[in-house]
Amino acid sequence: MSNERLVTLMLAATIWSGLFLPNTTSAAEVFVEPTGNDSNPGTKAKPFATLERARDAARQIRDATPEAAIRIVMRGGAYRIGRTIVFDLRDNAIGKATTEIVAAPNEHPILSGAVPLPGGWKKAPTNLTRLPEKARGRVWEADVPQDWPMCRALFQGDAILPRARTRGFQQLKAPPADGHAIDQHHLCLPADVVRGVADFAGAEMVVVPVFPWVMNILPMTEVDRATGLVRTAVPATYLLRPPNFANFPDGSVWIKNVLEALDEPGEWVFDAKARKLYLWPKDGRKPGDDVVAPRLTELIRVEGKTDYDGPADTPVRGLVFRGLTFTQSDRRPWEAGKTGWGLQHDWEMFDRPTAMLRFRGAESCRVEDCRFVNSGSAGVRLDLHCQQIEIRRCELANLGGAGVLLAGYGLGTKNVNHHNAVTDCHVHHVGRLLWHSAGIWAWQSGHNRIEHNHVHHTPYTAILVTGRTILDRKGQGECSRTIRWAEVDRVLGKQPPSWHSREPLMHGRENVIAQNDLHHCMETMGDGNAIYVSGTGKDNRVVNNFIHDIPAQNINGSIRCDDDQHATVIENNVITRVCGEGVIWKGNNTIRNNILYDIRDQTPDGKPCVHKRGCLVMPYGPVDGSIVQRNIVVSRNPGQSLLFERTVPAPKSRRDLTPAMLRTCKADGNLYFNTAEPGWGQKHLDAQRRFGIEQHSLEADPQFMDPAKDDFRLKPDSPARKLGFEPIDLSKVGPRKH
Repeated sequence: MSNERLVTLMLAATIWSGLFLPNTTSAAEVFVEPTGNDSNPGTKAKPFATLERARDAARQIRDATPEAAIRIVMRGGAYRIGRTIVFDLRDNAIGKATTEIVAAPNEHPILSGAVPLPGGWKKAPTNLTRLPEKARGRVWEADVPQDWPMCRALFQGDAILPRARTRGFQQLKAPPADGHAIDQHHLCLPADVVRGVADFAGAEMVVVPVFPWVMNILPMTEVDRATGLVRTAVPATYLLRPPNFANFPDGSVWIKNVLEALDEPGEWVFDAKARKLYLWPKDGRKPGDDVVAPRLTELIRVEGKTDYDGPADTPVRGLVFRGLTFTQSDRRPWEAGKTGWGLQHDWEMFDRPTAMLRFRGAESCRVEDCRFVNSGSAGVRLDLHCQQIEIRRCELANLGGAGVLLAGYGLGTKNVNHHNAVTDCHVHHVGRLLWHSAGIWAWQSGHNRIEHNHVHHTPYTAILVTGRTILDRKGQGECSRTIRWAEVDRVLGKQPPSWHSREPLMHGRENVIAQNDLHHCMETMGDGNAIYVSGTGKDNRVVNNFIHDIPAQNINGSIRCDDDQHATVIENNVITRVCGEGVIWKGNNTIRNNILYDIRDQTPDGKPCVHKRGCLVMPYGPVDGSIVQRNIVVSRNPGQSLLFERTVPAPKSRRDLTPAMLRTCKADGNLYFNTAEPGWGQKHLDAQRRFGIEQHSLEADPQFMDPAKDDFRLKPDSPARKLGFEPIDLSKVGPRKH
């Protein structure tokens, strides 16, 4: 045995003997405290100061005893992290052993990616001519060290401070005078916006392009003051034309991070050239150490060995995080050269460090009772090889990006992101900076459980299960560079790439989205839903969810199967007081035993919904063989459409819109009723029975106990009972009490 190995084992044995507490715990314990010292032995009496040092001590124990149970106990207080802490194969636990990173009992350790500005704050000069008149004398400035990254977020206490932005406006439709077309790099600013900003250096443009399900934050590299033409350094996802549908009353373009827009208390600007931050404090006082700037996006990464081009990875196992708070990380910008490397519609980047906690090549790990709050980034990512990872009883709130993202490898045969769980979590107010962010999203990830979560106040969709990929060998189409072409070619050969032939390559299958409480989603963006299953694998189940109170003008449907999506089961869900449309499906899917009550075609303040085709919507198909049975559909709006179906092919310009008709489905045993329009349901039944469907369906009052109070139990003499409708129990929806 080498001397180096002997010293390592002796040191590990010393730590083990000092930390193992046989009377109180079966795990070796290493202690960390913000006021500790990394020269200490890491005991309860003499703790370390940093998690990195505690991790290294745990590695020494693990090296000596691979099957040891190890617990890193973090005392309460703030831990400011200057570089990402990585747990790798050296931290791998053997068998049922774990390495736990946990909060001390009744204490609250906070892991922050931000720090106070080292030089402090001073009053900004009053002769900053670019500042609005009302801001002069009220703005403070601080120097930002040269080795710090670009500040894209700033925090004060528990708040994300807003960057200064211009008024909102809509991008101009007309091309500029010099003949440049509006494309993914160019748009035209109104003349008053161009005149109002003296220097666009460092400015970013927040824009909703032609399709309103995505927004982009783009650095501006050129502004032609004569024509208003803007060129961006990074291409937008789509053409930079005005959104072709959806309503954005405050505009669809904003210019951020220019001094001319710093006109409200609480706003800030970062001048990258001068390396200065400018802040107008909300309370008017000199900013203190509670104003902090982030230095990184990813706080902790758990990473095994990923053989990206090979068939197998080597995951790290047995990491547990419990009772920790993750906060104050930065928003990672969209990077140049990433066209084709986005996840669906560029809602996220493929395999990038955009979340505070990231698993990349991991198995059998848990995240319990943690908080991911008040940050410019996403909360948690499970990238590439991730299996048997549980995220439970966590809060994910006030985040710049998504709450939880599960993202496997791209289209191909390598299928290693599956059998994970996101349960009993409270996900709310996500997408504060990137408005297209979802609460919970599984992309190319299957066999997962997304259950008993409470998701609300999201700017876009609450829960996504997707895998849509454009088969573009040039790498320009969405997700196209993530495709594993050699594997795809072996499977598809020369056969047409239909959904059925592609399905073995689309691994977002057999997910269960169940018992979730969803409301107030789709608050900003367009063409989204509460639950969205799109362009992915088979046998996903959307069951026993409660979807309610969504007063969003731009929402599409409550539950939607989109883009050549088949073999999805939508069952036992209750949908009520939701704007837009009820259930939308394309393809052969099952819609069974659901309650749709009070689907609204206008918002509570009287604004017409962008999408209001009906309660049951089949935009195009074919939907042949779909099961539509034992559903209760109750409208409270006279004249509302019950059914939208495409009975004729689309015009020549849209040959992809093939007919989708209920008559090709197995539709029966449904109950329809309109409280304001007698005969509403019977009119539908008379029309459909000519085609041999809906033979036993009824128009009748379902006789709910008290739908105004969300009591959708059926009274004893309800006609729905005779149709075989199975009662839906809402008492177990949402996070369970433990």
